[in-house]
Amino acid sequence: MRTRATIGLLASGLLLGALTACSSDSSTTPAATKQSTTAPTGSSDAKGKPGAPLTLGKGTRWSDTDTDGTHISGTTTALSYTQPVKVDLPDDVADFKNPAWAVLEVKVCTDSKSATVSVSQDPWALGFPDDTRLNAPLVSGAGVPKPEYPIGDGGRITAGTCLRGKITFSLERGKRPDTVVYAPEGRDPIEWAVPKA
Repeated sequence: MRTRATIGLLASGLLLGALTACSSDSSTTPAATKQSTTAPTGSSDAKGKPGAPLTLGKGTRWSDTDTDGTHISGTTTALSYTQPVKVDLPDDVADFKNPAWAVLEVKVCTDSKSATVSVSQDPWALGFPDDTRLNAPLVSGAGVPKPEYPIGDGGRITAGTCLRGKITFSLERGKRPDTVVYAPEGRDPIEWAVPKA
C-alpha cells in the first residue's frame, strides 16, 4: 500500500491555490488575492433564504484577479457525499480509533478566459451539527477510491477545462456531517448540505 500525506504544506499559499489558485505566471508563493468580484450563485435555498447551504451537485461561480493581475474564474461543485464506503486502508491510517470511511466527490472548472489555476484537497472539509469541522486528511495512493482529487498543488486546470476527483475522509463511526465546506483562504466559505443517511 502506498499512502502519501503532505507535510509542511505552504499553508497560506496552497490553501489559496485550491480555488483562486495562482495563475501559471505567478510566483511560487502566491499572496492573497482580492475578494471575488462575482458573488457565488446558488447561495440561497429554493425559498430564497440567504446563506442556506447549496444542494450537492449545484455549482458556485467565482471570479477573481490574481496577485499578478491575471483573471481567474470558474465554478466549484461538491458533487456527492457517500458514507460509509469500503476502502483498502488499515484502520491505523485513520485519525479515529473506530473509523468509518466516507468519500466526497468534487469538481472545479475554469472559464474559457481564465488563467490556469491550481487546486487541491486543502480547502475542503466536513461540517458537523456541533459546529466542528474535519479537514480533508490529504490521504492518497493505493487503497483509496479513484479518481483521487489532488493533494498539494498537484492539480492544474487550464482555461476552459475541469478537474473532478474524490477525497477520502475517515471519521468516528456513528458520526455524520451535515455540510460540506469549501473554505479557500481569503474567501467566505461555501457550504453544501449533506443529506441524512
